[in-house]
Amino acid sequence: MHKGTILNQLRRTLDLTIPFFDAEGPILARSYAPGKWNARQILAHLVDTEVVFQARTRHIVSEPGCDIVPFDQDKWARTLAYPQRKLPLLRRLYVATRESLIELVDLLPETILAREGKHPEQPSCRAWDVVSKASTHNMHHYGQLVAIREGTPWPMG
Repeated sequence: MHKGTILNQLRRTLDLTIPFFDAEGPILARSYAPGKWNARQILAHLVDTEVVFQARTRHIVSEPGCDIVPFDQDKWARTLAYPQRKLPLLRRLYVATRESLIELVDLLPETILAREGKHPEQPSCRAWDVVSKASTHNMHHYGQLVAIREGTPWPMG
């Protein structure tokens, strides 16, 4: 993984996602398909996963070989009041967490980012893998947010 590439991806997904925190109420209440999360819930989920990716990255680089705990996104969504979360606070937390991850990746040598933790669902979990997942996971949900805004099916194909 090239550091410059991942930094660009992290910045790009940050810039693409920020405007959705300012979307109008009707857009935030819509989903891309019946039974799926609406835009507000997707944004809350993105914030929570940013916090998780941040903690996992810091844990792996500081304590190689550490255990990485999986989490159940649906339990988090049910328990952490996604429909009631305040969007201005979610936006601040998303931006601060992502910018902090970008700073960390920029400052640390690639050898440190290659350190591994132990995840029960993956044979190898390097800090690089977690950082890369932060970007690809965000882009996945960005696609859903665009579909909601545009009123188009997702995935687009």
